Amino acid sequence: MTQNQRELNWKSLIFDNMVLERGLLLAPVVIMSYTLKNAVALSFAFAVITFITILISSFVPKAIPYTIRVIFNVLLASVVFIPVAMLIDQIETGLVYKLGIYLPLLVTNSLIVQKSETRFRKAPSKGKMVLDLLLQMVGFTIVACLVGAIRELLGRGTLWGYQIGMEIAPAVLLPFAGFMMIAFLSAIVNRIKQEYHPKKKRRG
Repeated sequence: MTQNQRELNWKSLIFDNMVLERGLLLAPVVIMSYTLKNAVALSFAFAVITFITILISSFVPKAIPYTIRVIFNVLLASVVFIPVAMLIDQIETGLVYKLGIYLPLLVTNSLIVQKSETRFRKAPSKGKMVLDLLLQMVGFTIVACLVGAIRELLGRGTLWGYQIGMEIAPAVLLPFAGFMMIAFLSAIVNRIKQEYHPKKKRRG
């Protein structure tokens, strides 16, 4: 991999972040990523379900109608969800129940339902498709875990359940704080993006 390709991948990770740049999968991050443990569980489930589903679905012939392919993707993701949920319960007993509807909703996330056909299928090669997919997963994981860790530290004074400080602002555990944090991070990313890609000055 060349230096330019590495730089492009890292820029894609930041500037094409599915949560901060495109607003995808906001609900799980905003509502359920109020602890690092929740964020890790959501990130793990999203990564495994999405990666396996899209990788397998990429071998489904294009001759099969689009609607049938999408239904197959969701059914496949539902099957993958079962062992993933069992593994997440090993992190903490009852964690699957605590995450509520937002965990099974990952089965129908936009990468599986829409982007698997409109983006990943159009990749020039399987290698580039996998790389793009991995970058999307890493991007989601970074945002979810960062938001979860900060909210847990400020709201409970803990990290991964271990007490390391005092409760500073318990209100950050509420969903509105998640929205504010995502907005703040998005603003930072947009600012960095402007620095990397300044608007060309118009000629007089």
